[in-house]
Amino acid sequence: MEVSRANVDRGYAWVILAAAFTLQFVAGILAYSPGVMNIAVLEEIENDLTKTSWIGSINFGTCTLLGPVAGLIQSKAGSRITAIVGGALTLVGMTVASFCKSILGLVLTYGFVSGFGICLAWNVVGVVTGQYFSKRQATAFGVCIAGGGMGLFVAGPLVRYLLSQYNLSGALLILGAIELHMCVAGAVLRPLQQSQSSTVVNIDHSVDENTDNDHDCVQHLSTNDLHMSPESEEMALEIEKHPKPSEKEITSIYQLQSEDTIDLTEVSTADDPLFNHAFISSPQQDVKKSRIKSNICHVVSAFRVLKEIRFLIYNLSIMLWTLGESAAVFHLPYYAQQKGSSPDQAATLFTAMGVGSVFSRVVAGMMASDTKIPYMILQIGFTGISGVLLMLFPLYSHTYNTQMVFGILYGTYSQGTNTLVGPIVLALVTLKDVPVAYGLVYYSMGVGYILGPPVASWIFKLSMVYDFTYVFAGTCLIFSSISAALVSIVR
Repeated sequence: MEVSRANVDRGYAWVILAAAFTLQFVAGILAYSPGVMNIAVLEEIENDLTKTSWIGSINFGTCTLLGPVAGLIQSKAGSRITAIVGGALTLVGMTVASFCKSILGLVLTYGFVSGFGICLAWNVVGVVTGQYFSKRQATAFGVCIAGGGMGLFVAGPLVRYLLSQYNLSGALLILGAIELHMCVAGAVLRPLQQSQSSTVVNIDHSVDENTDNDHDCVQHLSTNDLHMSPESEEMALEIEKHPKPSEKEITSIYQLQSEDTIDLTEVSTADDPLFNHAFISSPQQDVKKSRIKSNICHVVSAFRVLKEIRFLIYNLSIMLWTLGESAAVFHLPYYAQQKGSSPDQAATLFTAMGVGSVFSRVVAGMMASDTKIPYMILQIGFTGISGVLLMLFPLYSHTYNTQMVFGILYGTYSQGTNTLVGPIVLALVTLKDVPVAYGLVYYSMGVGYILGPPVASWIFKLSMVYDFTYVFAGTCLIFSSISAALVSIVR
C-alpha cells in the first residue's frame, strides 16, 4: 500500500525514520564485529592473522564495492523487498558461518554473503530517507548516520559477551538472528504515491555549454510523444504570458490532457515558455528507447567524471582513508590484548569509539551546513588528526586507560568523514553526474576496506612488530589528508 505524499516531513515519515535508524543500527553491529570476532577465529579455527584478516576485509569491502548492484536491485524490487532480502541474506550467511570450520568458509559466508546483506540495508537507508524528507532531510540523514555510530557503540561488548557465553559458533548464530530484525524494519517501508499519469521535470536553462551538450541525457523525453487537447492549447497560450507556470496551472493541463488529444508533433517548442520550464511525460512513451538513452547517459557521465582531476584526487584520498581506517579498526582488539588488556577490556574500546562516532557524525553534519566552513577543510582536519593519533598510538597504548582515551579521540575525529562524503561529491561534480560519482567513490572505499586488514597483517608477519601496523594506518590517513588538500589546490 502506497503512502500519500502529504506524509513528507511528517506523519508516516517518522515511522520511516525509525525503520531507517534500525536498519543502520543493526547493520552497524555486524559491520563492526569482525575485529572482536577475529580473536575467537584465531583461537578456534586457525592461528594465522594474515588469513583471518580476509574475513573482516571482505565483509568491509562487500558493503561498498557492491553498492551499484544494491542500487540496481532496489530500483527493480523496491525498498521494502530489498531490506527484507538484506536481512535474510545476513541470517543465511551467519547461520552457515556458524557451521564453518575453515577460513575460506567464513570468508564466503560471514564475509561475502553477510556483507552483501549489509550493503542492501545501507542502500535502502539512503534512499527512503531522501524520499520521505525534504525540509528536514539534513536532520533525518544525521539521525540515520548516528545509527551506524550506535552500532559501533554496541558491537564490541555484545560480541565479546556472546563469545564468552556461546563460543564462536553460537555467537555467529545469535548475531544472524539479531540481523534478521532488518526484515522487521524493512516490512514497514511503504512507497510514496507517484503521480498518476504524468510527470513534470523542471529544467534550469541558465547552464553552461557542457550542460547544453548533455541536454538529451537530462530530458529523456521526445516532443513526438506529446499530445494536448484544444483546451490545453488555450491554457498553454495563457501560460505564455507568465515566465514560470504555477503548479496549479500545470495540473489543469494534465486534467484537460486526458479528455481529448491532438498531435503536436509539428509544433516547435524551442521558444515556448511552457516547454522551457516543464516537459510532460506520457505513459505511452517508448520504454525501450528511454532505457537505451539512460544507459548511454550513465556511460557519458562515467567518462565525464573521470576527466575531473579534483574528483580523482578525492577518490585517492578516500581510498587511503579506508585503507588506514580498516587496518586500525580490525586489528584494535587483538593489538590491545598484545599490550596487556583483557579480551573484555579490548572489546570495550569499540564502545569508546562509538561514543565519539555518534558525536562526530552529528557535529560534522552541523559544521558542513555552515557555508563559512569549506568541506575540504573539515576533511583535511579529520583525516590529518586521525592519522597523527594512529601513528602515535604505539607510544601510549601500554595501559587500558590510555587505550580508552585513544578510542574516544579516534572515534571523534575519524568518523566525521562519513558525513562529508555526500556534500563533497555534490561540490565536485555536476548534479546529473552524482549517481555515477557516488558509485566510483564507494568503489574506492571498497578497495581500501578490502586491502587494509590483510596488508597490515602482512606487515606484522614480516616485521613481527605489531606497532608497525598502526604506523602504516596512520601514514595512510596522513597521505589522505594531503590528498584532500590537493583537491583544494588543483583547478
